[in-house]
Amino acid sequence: MAPWAEQILEAANEHYDRAEYALAQPYYEKLVQQGLRYPDVFNRLGVIYHLNGRLPEARWCFEQALEVNSGYLEAALNLTVTCNELGEYGSGVRTLQQAQRHSDSSNDAYRRGKVANLHRSLGRAYLDLDRPEDAMHEFGRALRLCPKFHDIRLELAKLLRLRGNAHGAREELTLILQLDPDHHDARALLGVIEIETGDHNEGLQHLRAVIDQCADHSVAHAYLQQADSDYRRAS
Repeated sequence: MAPWAEQILEAANEHYDRAEYALAQPYYEKLVQQGLRYPDVFNRLGVIYHLNGRLPEARWCFEQALEVNSGYLEAALNLTVTCNELGEYGSGVRTLQQAQRHSDSSNDAYRRGKVANLHRSLGRAYLDLDRPEDAMHEFGRALRLCPKFHDIRLELAKLLRLRGNAHGAREELTLILQLDPDHHDARALLGVIEIETGDHNEGLQHLRAVIDQCADHSVAHAYLQQADSDYRRAS
């Protein structure tokens, strides 16, 4: 990558990781206009377009990401959600299934897993140094190698939440649940985030679903008790 492109990409990612999407958008658009075909750039620009209600442009971005990397599960999930909102239900689901098959059939999964765990360890080391942006970068690199390492994605979601990026955390948790609907920790955290961002009923539904399947889940219990306490005080 040329030095000018690296500078633009770094600025774009910094704004995106801080949920400053309006500031990140022109940087990503500049890279696309210059003909650089990076899956993450297309995917993140698609997320920004989706947030702004520009669904056809978002769909195009996710499709471009998948042209470059047909096993890019995050882009496939985003495309599925966008197609559903556009009323194109079947095409999005088929794309996600194709991405899953491609990911499953990729060569040398063992070595990729080893490298992904090294990135995870480096991310945790950055957290110990109070460098969360670098930690998120390393978690992201791990997940690009092994998208189904749900524990790493959960760590990333928790960090995004702590950094005030509820949308990014919700995106990561939704991807986990799309691939593993019985991932109780992901669903519990998603419920917490929904409550924190104002969707109280949706959050409670997630937490109760966790309790129904895992009666001793401490996080779900704690937030349900807090919600009941808040309700009694309000009444």
